[in-house]
This record gives sequence, C-alpha cells and structure tokens, in this order.
Amino acid sequence: MHLYRTLIIEDDTVEKQLLQHHLSQLPYLTLIGSFDNPLSAVSLLHQEQVDILFLDVNLPGIDGLSFLSTLQRPPRVILTTADPAHALKAFEVGVVDYLVKPYTFERLLRAVSRVLGANDPAFSPGATPTHIFLKTGRESVRVAVEDILYIEAFGAISKVYTKTSVLVVSELLADLHQQLPAGAFIRVHKSYIVSRQSITRIGSKHVSVQQHQIPLGATYREQVEKTLWGR
Repeated sequence: MHLYRTLIIEDDTVEKQLLQHHLSQLPYLTLIGSFDNPLSAVSLLHQEQVDILFLDVNLPGIDGLSFLSTLQRPPRVILTTADPAHALKAFEVGVVDYLVKPYTFERLLRAVSRVLGANDPAFSPGATPTHIFLKTGRESVRVAVEDILYIEAFGAISKVYTKTSVLVVSELLADLHQQLPAGAFIRVHKSYIVSRQSITRIGSKHVSVQQHQIPLGATYREQVEKTLWGR
C-alpha cells in the first residue's frame, strides 16, 4: 500500500492531538512531523516530501495563509480553523479543502479523499474504487470491494458481510451504497444490498449469495431482474 506523507502545523495542543488520533486511523497516511510554529516546519518542508499539510490559520508569528504564500512548492493543503471567514481567501491561494473546528472524523475523511483524488487516479471521483474504508468503532478498515458479499441495514448502522468476516459499520445503508462502484451492488430489499457478481440464484422470495439467503422485496424484484437480465 502506498503511504501518503502528512505534516501538521497546529499550535493548539488539544486540536493537534485530536488530529493525530484521526490520522492514525487511516492506514494509508503516515505522519512525518507535527509543529506548533510554522517557521519551525520550514526545514522539513524543504528537505522532505510532504503529500498533505494540515495547516491551522491562527498561528504564532505568522498566520497560516501568509505562511503558505511564502512556500515556493507547497504541498496539497487542508486548512483548519475555528473561523469560516477565511474560506474564500483559502481557496484563492490553492487550499484543497477547509475544515471548520470542531470537525468530525467523517468530514476529515472527505477532505483527505478530495486531496488524494487530485493526486492519485485511484482516489479520483471518476475512478472505479477497488477498496473502500469502513469506520468500525474507533478504526477505519480498508476492504476490497470484490470481497463484499452483501450489506444489511440495522437502523443507523450496517453490517457488511465479506468473504472472511462481518463488520459493524456506523453508516446508513444508502450512504454505503453510494460509496460502492456504480452497478456493482443491487438493492434487493429495503434492508439489503448485494454484490451482483456474488449472486448465485434468484428465487421467488430470496436471493442466494453463496450460502446466504437474502430476502427479495416484492417492490425490488422487477428492478433486480431488469438489472441482471435486461428484462
């Protein structure tokens, strides 16, 4: 797995620790440095490859946006601040995304995906994803799309059944469906989506996914048959 090198410039200790914790849950990122003062980070920025810079606006000595303008070859930047008034100027100087404190892990994850989408075709919005990251408890787990058999909804959470395990994910079924490659999964019931390539049989009331029997909702049957057989 390719590791993207990240750097934090944040003078608030609590915010810095929270950001470090969030980043530690993303296995494709590696933190190479963390600084309170932007001037202290100059040497590392000149000597090391930095793929993503998490930069606070309100910093001692020089504000984050002014500091960014001094860099000849700035990395891709995600700005963090408690004041949304800086947003317009941030995008004018090339910031990729902008996080207003306090932000959630899910919002941070979207920002990182946006940065990587601009840098890596595998993460771009137009690319067909081969893996997705699922938040299970305090961790994010990288799962191959081809290993997912079906997903079952349980209110505000979902169970993702793979070839080797079952993951309990704190996301809605509809949101998970949107993250998966278009057409690769079919809604067969209000509480289930299944992998097209894993379907082995369609009965009157059930869909077989390997050894699993998934209920087939009456309102979904026509669309399932049309999708699979073009009827």
